[in-house]
Amino acid sequence: MKRSLILLSVILFSTLFPFNVGSSSVPGDDFFFDGDAVKAMIVLGETATSSDIISASKLAFLIANRHTERIENTIFEEYKVSLKNLNAGDIIRIDPANTSVNSVKVADGLKSLWWDDGYKYSSALYPYGNGNKVFDNNETHEEIIIKLSDIEVPDDYCLDFNRSDIIYRVTNIYTPFKRKVFAGCSGPLYDIPYNSYKIRLFERDYPIIDNGVYRSKDQNISYFIYGIPIYSPDTIFKVGDTRVFGWYTVTLLDIHSPTTEETSKEDKFKVKSGGSFSGEYKVYLRVSDFTGKSNDFLMVMDANSSRCCTCVSLCDPKGGYGSFTTAPTRRYENDPYFIFERGTRVIDGIEQTIWAVPVFYIDGIKVFEGADKSLLAEFDIFSLKDYGAIEETSCCMPFVTYPNDYNLTISNLWEDVIALGVDINLDGIISPEEQQIPVFETRGEECNASIKFPFISPVYLNPGKDGIFGTCDDYLDINPINPRFKKCNYDTIDVILCDKIDLECCDPQVVYGPKNYFKIDILDSNYMQKDGDGIDLEISQKKSKLYLFYDSTIKIEPASLIKRDIDVTGEDKAKKNLILIGNENNNKIINDLYELGVSKVVWSRSFGQWEYLRNVFYENNVLIVGGRNGDATNNALEDLMKLLFV
Repeated sequence: MKRSLILLSVILFSTLFPFNVGSSSVPGDDFFFDGDAVKAMIVLGETATSSDIISASKLAFLIANRHTERIENTIFEEYKVSLKNLNAGDIIRIDPANTSVNSVKVADGLKSLWWDDGYKYSSALYPYGNGNKVFDNNETHEEIIIKLSDIEVPDDYCLDFNRSDIIYRVTNIYTPFKRKVFAGCSGPLYDIPYNSYKIRLFERDYPIIDNGVYRSKDQNISYFIYGIPIYSPDTIFKVGDTRVFGWYTVTLLDIHSPTTEETSKEDKFKVKSGGSFSGEYKVYLRVSDFTGKSNDFLMVMDANSSRCCTCVSLCDPKGGYGSFTTAPTRRYENDPYFIFERGTRVIDGIEQTIWAVPVFYIDGIKVFEGADKSLLAEFDIFSLKDYGAIEETSCCMPFVTYPNDYNLTISNLWEDVIALGVDINLDGIISPEEQQIPVFETRGEECNASIKFPFISPVYLNPGKDGIFGTCDDYLDINPINPRFKKCNYDTIDVILCDKIDLECCDPQVVYGPKNYFKIDILDSNYMQKDGDGIDLEISQKKSKLYLFYDSTIKIEPASLIKRDIDVTGEDKAKKNLILIGNENNNKIINDLYELGVSKVVWSRSFGQWEYLRNVFYENNVLIVGGRNGDATNNALEDLMKLLFV
């Protein structure tokens, strides 16, 4: 009996006085550091006690002195191609497998050059490679193009490089599939990325999602847009729910039922129905980004819109006949709701928009009743991460400035075509009449080709010259045996030398490509006319093979890690993990998390503890260390620091 009373006392004591209840969950090093940067920020309340300030300073000192920099020693491997007896005007092309001079292979290529085998893309929507781990020229890859020149007048028969004689190229770039977004019966609204397709430019990966051309009276500027599309389909909200999608936060403020005259929550959102469509709902949403900028707006959804029923094919099937619909005012309203990012350039003294891409949208699908009779809303949500653009540049505004100026050009190249038309009579010969039947329709649609002719006959998909279905040289034909190929377009990025390089008639000499990405060793600079044996070159690349690491402490000012709660910005929340010190009475952010139910601790009654919360602000984490007073908070911090910084 006595033993039972002791055990009961221990249970009651631990329930009433939960010392360090969060100690079973403590953050790891990735909470405090992100590579060479400090990821954590200490936040004190505006009315913090002197004891809290001392505790925070001690924690900041420990974090600052644990901050280390990863020092890297890299071992490189050199890849080379040697060429002899070259002459003026020769064009050298080097890819990952082949080196050719004037289109004739003379040696293997540079294995250090990048190429995409396409093994990740098994669907016909991503026809970028065959996954056989063997380089194929139609796969996306890097190339080096070198043309040999003599720019002296009269000729001195020594090697020079003229403008455009050195080119770094990324070629066979295919544009990924895009999804069309419709708005009611008004037809297509926007194309948004469905997926991204990786290219590599100067050893940096770019997930390509789109390409295009800005056209003006005097110039055209081609571009690629890159980013990582993230979809959150069929996402269900109830009123009051707040969720984070990439850099954006969505809150469902209210739902207006068609069975009531006005909304159920707050005067701000009360709107008379006045609806002329049965089943109409209005949902009220707030979208904000990490900078704190937000927008409250109305979205209209209707399961039975008669106007939308007149063109059912354009209505999203997920929402019955009304995922995209009209409001009682007969105007399309914010369904879907888009946020765009734009790239600009000053042209003739005026800022022009070169490209625009949707970086966020939310698309209402339907409103339905939950088990507890509450109204729920379902949405498709899209956000774009790490986006930007690769734009064409001129030599007046070079893309690369060392060791020489290089511009960036984007061009469209074409494969050859053997014969157009359709072999209707299956004789293996394309007659003049059959040549008039298009295998593809308009430029840009070749990879979705269709055949239009008045005969009723089976149509087959021909895998093209590579013999593989789902690649870009496929075409439709009624004779699958006939080995013909259709045109297929793809894009190329060229980084091209802007300036002449006038070399001396001496050996050896060295010329570097853009950003020193490759090296040209000139072993014999004299053409055949001068010394009888032509020019000798060695083109090489160094690529990292092995990395050796060690850590070195970085000095950082501890005070720079501490902020007051009123000074914390949306950008801080988006980029930092927060360490909140105090309680709900003296730290505003702790109070906000407590009122939202994210924090489960009544800190003003605590005898000192911590609570580790994951994915609080924009997928960042929060560590709360607090207590009823300064002594309680300090005790919790001391215990925590013993665990974290032993």
